[in-house]
Amino acid sequence: MEITNAGDVSIGGKATLSVVHRDQYNQTINAQVVHIGREMVKQESENDSDPEYGQYREIIRGDIHKFEQICSVDDWEWEDGRLVKSPYQRTIYRARVYGDDRVLTAISFHGRDAKKIWKKEFMKWSQANDPAVLLQLFAINRSKVPALLFYDEWLPLGHLDSKMKGRFWEGYYLEVYIGAWWRRITPNAPGNKLWLNSRTGRVSSGPDGPYPYLNPEVPYNCEDMPSAMEMATADTCVRFFNETGAGNVDFDVLRYAREEISFMCIESLLGIDSPDGHAHTTWRRDIRRGLWCCDDCDCIACDEVWDFIGQLRLDTVYSGAQLDKIAVLKEGLVYEWYSWSDALSDRTLIDSGLTRFQYNVGFRRPCCIFFDTSPLEKAWLSQVHGLNLSTGGSEACFMPCPDHGLSLKPRHKQLGVLDLETLPIVYLFCRPPPLALCFTDLDSWLSQVAFWSFNENGTSEIPETECERLGLPYIKFSELTMDLHAWPKYVYDGVHAWQVARGFDPTTADFARSLDLPTLEPAISRFEEIVEEGPSTCSSPPEPDTDSIHCDTNDSSASSQLSPLLTPAATCILQRQELRKRKQVQVVIIHDTDSESEPESH
Repeated sequence: MEITNAGDVSIGGKATLSVVHRDQYNQTINAQVVHIGREMVKQESENDSDPEYGQYREIIRGDIHKFEQICSVDDWEWEDGRLVKSPYQRTIYRARVYGDDRVLTAISFHGRDAKKIWKKEFMKWSQANDPAVLLQLFAINRSKVPALLFYDEWLPLGHLDSKMKGRFWEGYYLEVYIGAWWRRITPNAPGNKLWLNSRTGRVSSGPDGPYPYLNPEVPYNCEDMPSAMEMATADTCVRFFNETGAGNVDFDVLRYAREEISFMCIESLLGIDSPDGHAHTTWRRDIRRGLWCCDDCDCIACDEVWDFIGQLRLDTVYSGAQLDKIAVLKEGLVYEWYSWSDALSDRTLIDSGLTRFQYNVGFRRPCCIFFDTSPLEKAWLSQVHGLNLSTGGSEACFMPCPDHGLSLKPRHKQLGVLDLETLPIVYLFCRPPPLALCFTDLDSWLSQVAFWSFNENGTSEIPETECERLGLPYIKFSELTMDLHAWPKYVYDGVHAWQVARGFDPTTADFARSLDLPTLEPAISRFEEIVEEGPSTCSSPPEPDTDSIHCDTNDSSASSQLSPLLTPAATCILQRQELRKRKQVQVVIIHDTDSESEPESH
């Protein structure tokens, strides 16, 4: 199209140009800016023309050299009451821009909604005026894979935390360090917003990164801790904590050691294949059916796994598929009951071994009580160097650890009874497992694991009919799972280094005694196999008592059937429904005492 006798014409604004030709053909142009006789430039839409973009360099994607990927981070969102993975992902790089030797931190956004999230992040970090935010935006990229580039080299502290596997003391220091800065900078936000400048050692709040593990029980002030970049060796970390924390850190060191756990697969230990080809580390007890099932795929345990679990004892440390006994409990409290609910308070361990809670009768919401196996695990970690280990060392040792809890479910009290507020003090008592309890006997313990009482010593129980009349909550057993806990060598070495630094002899139980932990004694087992050719017959497991504490949590009628604890103990013994040959194993346990060896039959 041309305009007669016109040149270098510029039409601006939201103009409308109509050109009428001789044949009455009409052409209309709607434009922001039209330059006739010049090169056409694609214009930005109004939504992308934010003047704030012009305050930063815009780098094309090809000029960004991402020479090291630090990590990728998935975001999660709440959808229909559950947490689901978001449709986008952010990836963090160390990068350089073409023609510039400086190392920058680049965050690129991928997937659906990437541009939307990029714009949200741009607006947040381009206008940040919080003194805790030291990350400064340098440049942007607005392609289909948009990116933000920040000055300097920054690392998400959560990423560093994930790289500490195998480095006990450096990992522990970083956990305490992150906790100190989290309390200082972002106490009301997750710890995944903390970043470390790898050049200067300074810490800043920044975009979301990987989540660190935040669980230190000993608070430090970040001003009192050297930068994580300076604490590069285990000796430096041990010396710092010994000089600044000493005895206050003992329990937290064992807590950290316990959490550096690895899970041992029973099938791999036995040298057998799993039904689905996957390693099964956690087994769930189906009390109604009297079965052990994989917690992931719900497959029923095979005979070998069933037999293996049935021989385990709660107070023993083992090694190998033949269950060589390494250590057994000598004395002390090995398990604890605890609850964080406002419904239960004043937790007290009484002389009979029962754990007593005082119940808040005005509390009407569900609450949970948890079974804690950590005292025995901490005892093992603190005494392992004083025990005679079998071939293979401490890494081959494992402990069976049950995980279960109770829940209190409110029920409607009957009409005509007094309000709960008028009752005397009501106590909830939880029973400990019997010493030397085998997994074959777990059901009988769990069937009567807790009860209500008006007596502070728990010498009398409130009958179930009275609990129902008074409207006391149902005591429901939630679920029982078990797995084998083991620890790698670097964990044992880390605890050993701390005991030496603290002046304890690791070959004694002095460190454990100073913390009131249980004490263990060695138990070296010698196995002799005697094959019994004759088949053994076993009856089927007994039918479960529908009135007992073992209620299916998915059963809507469970609350009306449940009668917490005054029912006969269930006797669910691990048995077989078919005839088969069995091996009888004679075990001779030689303790480090002067007592005579006693054979045990299994």
